Amino acid sequence: MKILLIGNSKIVFAKELKNELVSLSIDVSLLDFEFLTMFDKNNEEFTAYSERFKKYKNIPKLSMFFRMLYIKNIIKDNDFDIVNIHVSRWYYLFILQTIVKQKLVITFYGSDFYRTSKLVKNIQKIIYKKADIVTFTNPSTKDSFLKYYNDFKNKLYVCRFGLKTLDYIDANRKISQRDIKKCLGYNQKKLIITCGYNSTEAQQHEKIIQAIVELPKQLLNNIQFIFPMTYGNITYKEKIKNILKMTSIDYVLLEEFLYQDDNAYVKLASDIMINILQTDSFSGSMQEFLYAKNIVITASWLPYDLFDKEGIVYYKIDEDNELTKKLESVINNYEELKKNLNVNITIISKLSSWKNNIKSWVDIYEN
Repeated sequence: MKILLIGNSKIVFAKELKNELVSLSIDVSLLDFEFLTMFDKNNEEFTAYSERFKKYKNIPKLSMFFRMLYIKNIIKDNDFDIVNIHVSRWYYLFILQTIVKQKLVITFYGSDFYRTSKLVKNIQKIIYKKADIVTFTNPSTKDSFLKYYNDFKNKLYVCRFGLKTLDYIDANRKISQRDIKKCLGYNQKKLIITCGYNSTEAQQHEKIIQAIVELPKQLLNNIQFIFPMTYGNITYKEKIKNILKMTSIDYVLLEEFLYQDDNAYVKLASDIMINILQTDSFSGSMQEFLYAKNIVITASWLPYDLFDKEGIVYYKIDEDNELTKKLESVINNYEELKKNLNVNITIISKLSSWKNNIKSWVDIYEN
């Protein structure tokens, strides 16, 4: 069985899935959608197509045409049994006839369903008709998909991604939080509150910052706010940087992409995490903060029904304007609230460790 994953090699999901499958002696390659670099089962890089694509990459409209052309050629030049597209895009219609000569799996992350227009959803229906399997990271997104299309029931599956960072968090739990804060350059004496987890507009940083500056000054004096912006939209990141400069809050902006222990440190150094995304599916980053015993404040409009069902301890707001009040309450009761967080470790491990999730992926590929 030879599998091609088409996704973003900078984001952990496809990369970790590839590594877990390879560890089971399955031949898997990962094609980076953005740059068209391919990583084989030994993690060797093949750049022949990415080199050709360079001259077209930044040309509006033409770039997507040539990206699809080269993806088509890559599939034709290799003997793949299965093509697994991560993040559904309508552009794949251009090369659909080539893709469906292999078994086709479409994997939704969540936002690629929730944030697409009705027009794009209807156009992409053609792709789902041709796909052999469509996967989702949680039952809520699967149900939303089925409700919208009222079709494809027999090819829809829930396959959750594991989170390798959970292993790194476990490996570093014995290190004192003070030492981890020192390593990251954080203030060792202040409460650490992490705001979102990337530099995309959906994170709603402006609303978070507005809620923060409305906190009582005596609280703000004892808090350092962390803004992880290691991937996402560069223009948006610069906008948020400028907004933060106009405030008087103590903050740290994380811009370098973090791996393994460093990524675990960010979670372990944090005390409270704010996640009020506009839409989401099954936030991996939020789960990592929960696993590292953060008090998490999130939004009731996000489809985290499974967390509720499993008994995860976290706190919700119903409206954006409730964030200041909720944040103040959590800060004032932090020592008491953090006593209830141990239960999250067991639940998140069950839901999102790779050892508990890789079998569902192997099953859909083999069947």
